[in-house]
Amino acid sequence: MGSHRDRFLELLLERIGEDRYPSGELMDRAEAAITSREHLDAYLGVLLDKVDETWYPSKQMLDRINRLAPA
Repeated sequence: MGSHRDRFLELLLERIGEDRYPSGELMDRAEAAITSREHLDAYLGVLLDKVDETWYPSKQMLDRINRLAPA
């Protein structure tokens, strides 16, 4: 069984993935809960999926991906 922090992040990622326009506050909370490379990979995966599903992705989301993605 995962930690409470893992479950919290899973819930946030589900919400971000399901919301058409996830709030900046929700994404800030998810970023604050990231404590491992696995968490980061899961979060970036959700954001990349969101960007891929629209022709005009959010600038804020693109900036977050660019800032967090490893070089």
